[in-house]
Amino acid sequence: MKNNYIFVLLVFLLLIVEIFAFIKTGDGTMSLLDFIFRELVNLALAILYYRQQGSKLNMVQIKFLITILIPLLLGLSRFIFTALIAIKINTVLYLVIYALWLNILKSLGTQFNKFRFPRTYYLLVPIIFIIPFLNYFLVILPMEDIQIKISSFLFALFAACTCVFVMFLPPTKNLYDRYLIIFGIWLTEFIHIMQSYFVFNSEIFFIYPFVRILQTVSYMSLIFGMTSYYKPHSRIIIEN
Repeated sequence: MKNNYIFVLLVFLLLIVEIFAFIKTGDGTMSLLDFIFRELVNLALAILYYRQQGSKLNMVQIKFLITILIPLLLGLSRFIFTALIAIKINTVLYLVIYALWLNILKSLGTQFNKFRFPRTYYLLVPIIFIIPFLNYFLVILPMEDIQIKISSFLFALFAACTCVFVMFLPPTKNLYDRYLIIFGIWLTEFIHIMQSYFVFNSEIFFIYPFVRILQTVSYMSLIFGMTSYYKPHSRIIIEN
């Protein structure tokens, strides 16, 4: 446990250096130093999760680890390609992350069960589902690039489905682990909305540090939530 705290501290120290490197450039572009420390943050998060799972991972754990490693490619595409191409690549990668999450949630026993959850859950479904599409219609749809419009619509659809589906994750005796997963997924979607404004409104320069801090918090929430949730629910993990 002590080593885990050291890794958490390491993640946030690397994040601080990344943010300062970004601010130092002053023009909203990714410098080499910014890129290196962004990748180190993501790598440290993956190592943190792997260390907590033991030497042998099942398919659910491997899929979750992949969702942590994919952001390494997100940073790489932003550093190598032009902004427009990077946006298209990253949108597809985010789609993959949400698709993996839908599969993970299904394997964890998530299902719409009117007898297990209160009626208020179903009243919240339309509200939670529509939020990603509000961002799509307000930010993405006015753009001229048809490829970004199509991929972003699919992204919004997968994000909306994931944000709704996670609400029906089976409860456990330790409620905090389930809520950490829900919070992590919802915070991730909120971050994507912030990123849309950051990418398409360059004058909002100050958003980047907040996005990266919240992004790291969301992954921490998901890592510790998944680590704790798996143990009491090991019997319902479906190996597929």
